[in-house]
Amino acid sequence: MAEFKRILGKNGFTGDLFHQRIDEKRVEFEANEFKSFDIKEEEGFGVRFIDENGRTAFGASNKLEELENICEHTAHMASQGHEAGFTIPPYKNSFGWEDQLDPKVRDMQEEEMSQIGEFLVKRVLNVFPESLVSASVRASWEERELANHRGDNAHYSRSSFGIDISVNQTRERDILEVSAERHWGKRTIDFEDLIQEIFFKLEHSQKTLKPAPGRYPVLFTPNGLTVLLFPLLYGLNGKNVAYKRSPLAGKLKGTIFSPLLNLKETPRERWAPTACPFDDEGVPTTSERNIIQEGKLEGYFLDLWSAARLGTASTANGYRASFRSTPEPVPAPLVVKNGLRDRETLVEEMEEGLIVDSVLGLGQSNIAAGVFSCNVQLGFWVKGGNIQGRVKDVMISGNAYQALRDIREISRDNRWVWGRMLFPYVLVNHVNLSS
Repeated sequence: MAEFKRILGKNGFTGDLFHQRIDEKRVEFEANEFKSFDIKEEEGFGVRFIDENGRTAFGASNKLEELENICEHTAHMASQGHEAGFTIPPYKNSFGWEDQLDPKVRDMQEEEMSQIGEFLVKRVLNVFPESLVSASVRASWEERELANHRGDNAHYSRSSFGIDISVNQTRERDILEVSAERHWGKRTIDFEDLIQEIFFKLEHSQKTLKPAPGRYPVLFTPNGLTVLLFPLLYGLNGKNVAYKRSPLAGKLKGTIFSPLLNLKETPRERWAPTACPFDDEGVPTTSERNIIQEGKLEGYFLDLWSAARLGTASTANGYRASFRSTPEPVPAPLVVKNGLRDRETLVEEMEEGLIVDSVLGLGQSNIAAGVFSCNVQLGFWVKGGNIQGRVKDVMISGNAYQALRDIREISRDNRWVWGRMLFPYVLVNHVNLSS
């Protein structure tokens, strides 16, 4: 990292270097059988320069010995780059953070991972023998490091353990696919809870229904809630706010949503797979930050670039998808505050309506305006307060912002989705349903 400071000094530039290393092991089962065991090791760096005229350029490589060549090439390109509008910040000496590294994840071997996958497959087949079960077990170990032109360095490491399982049942004129996942930083995932979710979905999917078109209450599961949150996250993205592509631009402190809705960001959530002490631009994270409080918009997701455009400070949301990417304003772990009553009570109160767990085609609508129009991949019809079966050939449509204003109730039950979002069940009064 000292070499990076020397190279920048030679060119008279400011900038930062992002270094990433990932070690991952993965076991795959497909159609009830063991398929593969893979080991992936990837390491690389990305450099970002800002020249004396404030223009920026970016370069990346997976060969550490090419650092000086990549830096020289990137420096040459900086004069042709976009205006940065921001400065690279200094890094703190201490972030008050303890690395989240579970040795049980790091030390997992093929045999143990295969046993987990085999256990999951057999558990499903024992109850639903006509099924085709696929499963993935993944254990990874990641290191992220930053350096800047000042000679500052910042570093952290984290582990991640994940299980994905999907079950296919194919009959005449009907293909059923249900899935469930759990991802966490420690090897503490409850396998039985995962299996029970699969069983619930399969048991209620054996009978199919096609309800009449209309406007109905809809209960979004933690996984299904992405239908509403995906457009919302687009609107909270600082780049979209800066470009005025977001319907939330200029609406800070305004009451926009139901007073039942509370959304906060928890970047230091212990053992969440994406928790971190600082973002990928070196800006320190906080323990938590309100984004929506009782329906009132309290904040956006801002990186250095979008914060500069809006004349404010970064909210530590400048994250990189990999060392090959520049920072983008995206959220750290998110939490939607749960309610007081369990999901069974919410189902009973629906009388007649739809439970949505997953959809197809979510990104094909006008996300910028909050519009969703998508096929229900997995959903259940409720009548008389009881689940009657799985719906087929059904679409839901509406506007996410309107739906988030029309919340009837939020459940006490909640669950981490992909280890990134802690979501409850959310009951919305009216959503359009069509065949």
